[in-house]
Amino acid sequence: MIMLFNRSISYLFIIAICSVLLSLLSVVIQFTWLVLSLFILSLLLVFLIYRKEYRDESNKTISPDVEQDELESKVQERTLELNIALQELEEVNKELQEKNTLDELTGLYNRRHYDQKILAEYRRSRRNLTPLSLVVIDIDHFKQVNDNYGHLAGDACLVVVATCIKQCLRRSADIGCRYGGEEFCLILPETDSEGALALAEELRESIETCHANYNGIDISLTISCGSSTYQQQKHVKPEHLFAVADQALYQAKNNGRNQVQQQKFPAIDAD
Repeated sequence: MIMLFNRSISYLFIIAICSVLLSLLSVVIQFTWLVLSLFILSLLLVFLIYRKEYRDESNKTISPDVEQDELESKVQERTLELNIALQELEEVNKELQEKNTLDELTGLYNRRHYDQKILAEYRRSRRNLTPLSLVVIDIDHFKQVNDNYGHLAGDACLVVVATCIKQCLRRSADIGCRYGGEEFCLILPETDSEGALALAEELRESIETCHANYNGIDISLTISCGSSTYQQQKHVKPEHLFAVADQALYQAKNNGRNQVQQQKFPAIDAD
């Protein structure tokens, strides 16, 4: 504003000088109209120069605000784009994680996820002093199904068993996994031996009433189950929990299959 005021004073001074010179010139040459025209043109020229300077000064004053608004707008735009990109990346990571932890054929969790969850649930059980049960499941005579009807028929049987497992696991904390081949595992947090036995028996009956259909052929299915329960026994680790349940499974098979067996932990020495 001070610079603008100083320029205004300078322009007024120039106009005064021009007026004096033009007055002298009119006396000398006696061309009143010409002098008046020149005077008006001078005033107009000075006004145009003054207006241009004023606009330039105003633009300089407003420019930082405009630039700030533009900068904030660009920052908001880039932030929005970044948030969208992060959301898309999170969705891709989630899909990738699901692919890494899910069995593609059955839709159950895979062996990798089982290894992670059994350790996590074991630690939680030991910390909270709550029971943790494990059920190991094997499809009876599965090799005969593959030999008689082909491996695609075997895949259809695996899908049927997996569907029954999903239907029997009603709690979100319960986890069904395909351990490998025709073998499955159920991780049952906060479930005692009686609860695990009841769930395994319910699953066995459900699969016994189901049939896998492949190319118009109905294939009857049965399963054998072994169960174990961790209740803070000394020196018991996750691998012991599986080993005992696996022993109970083989006991069920040796007893004629299509049944559920439980086995308790033997005395385990500290490593």
